[in-house]
Amino acid sequence: MWWDLLWKVINFAVLVFLLYKVLKRPLNSFLKNRQESIRRALEEAERAKAEGERKYREYEEKRKRLDQEIEGIRQALIKEGEKEKERIIQEAKQLAEKIKEQARLSAEQELKMAKLRLKEEMAAMTVQLAENLLKKHLQPRDHERLVDEYIERVRGLH
Repeated sequence: MWWDLLWKVINFAVLVFLLYKVLKRPLNSFLKNRQESIRRALEEAERAKAEGERKYREYEEKRKRLDQEIEGIRQALIKEGEKEKERIIQEAKQLAEKIKEQARLSAEQELKMAKLRLKEEMAAMTVQLAENLLKKHLQPRDHERLVDEYIERVRGLH
């Protein structure tokens, strides 16, 4: 048994030695290739990560600029709306002034017309009153005297 165990250990050692001699170069080559591919994959992952972070920062900057641009547009629209509001108010004030002026002129015209009609009515009433008074108080001889005075005036005009 003891020899048996020793013999198995020696066989195993020889097998390991032979495997080491035979497989040393292909195994080293395989491990080097594997190591190189892992290194390349890690480098590629690092590049992709850096590119992703760069794009993230770029998009974040674009978003911030877009937010600022939107705010600028909003402020410009507010200012434009305020200007338009002021313009409309000014136009309304001007229109109101025109309407007031037209109403004033119309009222003046109406007042002038009313005064003229009143004068005409007063003149007509005065003539009527004078005629009534004359009819009441005028005697035939007064009538003849007035006609004669009128004829004399007309002759004096020629």
